[in-house]
Amino acid sequence: MQRTPEILSFPPTTTSGDWWQNQIICGDSRTILQALPAESIHLAITSPPYNVGLEYDGHHDQMPYETYLEWLLPFWREIQRVLVPGGRFALNITPTSIKDFKPVHYDMAAQLRGLGLIMRTEILWYKQTMRRRTAWGSFRRPSNPHIIPSWEYVLVFSKGQWDLPGDKADADITSEEFVKFSDGFWHIHPETAGRQPFLKSLYQPRRGKNAPKENAEGHPAPFPEELIYRLIKFYSYRGNVVLDPFGGTGTVATVAHRTGRQYVHLDRSERYCQIAAERLAHEYRNPPLPAVDQVVEKPRRKRRPASRAD
Repeated sequence: MQRTPEILSFPPTTTSGDWWQNQIICGDSRTILQALPAESIHLAITSPPYNVGLEYDGHHDQMPYETYLEWLLPFWREIQRVLVPGGRFALNITPTSIKDFKPVHYDMAAQLRGLGLIMRTEILWYKQTMRRRTAWGSFRRPSNPHIIPSWEYVLVFSKGQWDLPGDKADADITSEEFVKFSDGFWHIHPETAGRQPFLKSLYQPRRGKNAPKENAEGHPAPFPEELIYRLIKFYSYRGNVVLDPFGGTGTVATVAHRTGRQYVHLDRSERYCQIAAERLAHEYRNPPLPAVDQVVEKPRRKRRPASRAD
């Protein structure tokens, strides 16, 4: 019988064995990463603070741009260190703003490639939840019009090699899922109604009956579970270890457990860690998803040969 997840305050009383596996570890993520053993993580998935002035618990989200990139670089170094050979890193980032656009996806990709990681691909997470279009720029004039981003990026990297070793029997993605997920245009609704972090950097929050719903869990930018499910199923095997160094309210850990993976959840916010523990406690009461050999796949229709005139 599995134990109920608890919050592990860092530093722990003991670091013997795999003390970090299937743990919600509360503390400074960079320090915790440094304590993890090298080559112990198969897949890292994260979305760092956006640096657009969101109200994260325990983090100042408004650094000068170059300072923000410098602050993230040590995290990338540690993620590279803890990944196994062929391990993957999926990095979700959003356009920074409209009026003061910064190519953050290019700059972070350059950082990670500079560390020697292989950039495998980029996924476009298309959300299109725009309720409000006031940032037109020069409306109907070409002098200074604005493009409104209705997407986010997921940049995917590998450590040292393209292949991730593993047992074929532990690959649990169905044929239908594989075909669907291999198309890099993912139309997934965001978790929070009206989730557009860059808009908060432009406008004061709206009030009244038409205001977007606040996230009940108190996190300004949670992952949708479908996004994490696709990344985990496409890029890891059952039993692999999945890390989120900016774990927030535990979406990566929750979906990792649900799909038969091990998880490592890091966050400095005690409030977010408590929410993650409650989510996982609920998840532990349900059985994990079945392995692919226990799933009855729909037979694929055979293509009829094209007829031709005599």
